[in-house]
Amino acid sequence: MLGQIIASGVAMGAIYALVALGYVFVWNTMSLVNFAAGEFVMFAAFIFVASFTEGLGLPFVIAALASMLVMAVMGAGFSRVVFARLQKQRPLVAIISTVAFGIVLKESARIIYGPEPLLYTSDIGAGVTTIMGVRLVNQHILIVGIVLAVMVAQHLVLRYTMAGKVMRAVAVDRDAAALMGIPVERVLALTFAYSSVLAALAGILLAPLFFVTTEMGTMVGLKGFVAMVIGGFGSIPGAILGGLILGVGENLAAFWISSLYKDAIAFALLLLFLAIRPNGLIPEVTADRA
Repeated sequence: MLGQIIASGVAMGAIYALVALGYVFVWNTMSLVNFAAGEFVMFAAFIFVASFTEGLGLPFVIAALASMLVMAVMGAGFSRVVFARLQKQRPLVAIISTVAFGIVLKESARIIYGPEPLLYTSDIGAGVTTIMGVRLVNQHILIVGIVLAVMVAQHLVLRYTMAGKVMRAVAVDRDAAALMGIPVERVLALTFAYSSVLAALAGILLAPLFFVTTEMGTMVGLKGFVAMVIGGFGSIPGAILGGLILGVGENLAAFWISSLYKDAIAFALLLLFLAIRPNGLIPEVTADRA
């Protein structure tokens, strides 16, 4: 039983890590906290289930890729249309704009898809697998495998490609990057698009586990933020570690105490880390930002 609880926590932690990584990339390049991240998760889940899977009857992989593409375009559009015009304003103004955009996404989903929750079922990831006496849900194994693959691919791209080097340069010093001829605005749009893809992937992976509702992204987005704070504000490895700690920690606490307090336990962890280690487990100054 304990092994299953931990495995489930690792799967949820991997999803929190995806959302936390989205926060990290936007923060490092834009100095902005995107509080619309949870609504990106929610909207992607609706597009994936209602529009592409049920509406058009597309296979899982094609529907997932199409959903991520839509969210990437949406994220890049927000960066170019909204954020680009608010860069010279106070940071609070830009942050409020992300909150407003999140509200727009939530209400748009309610208008387009209706208020009723959607149930998504798929043969992909169905069933269980027993490993060393522990029964693991295949959906959880699939989630962890996909997230691991994304993180490995992300590391390789950021380390060894020109696009990755350009993104790292903008993250380190935006003004210096502009003086070197790097199209900073395009890089910022690309970064926001990538963070939107990560949020979309989180929504797609959550769709088979929970009902798809307009409220599903709120708590996931907040817990992604908690994971980033636990790991270290702006730290890529910290976001991954923070997500796993949060996912496993809240599952264990819910098992030992009560599932009724699952969300409260997650935010209690946030308060605990802010009190004893406010810079996180892997602070940005010591972490490899890319």
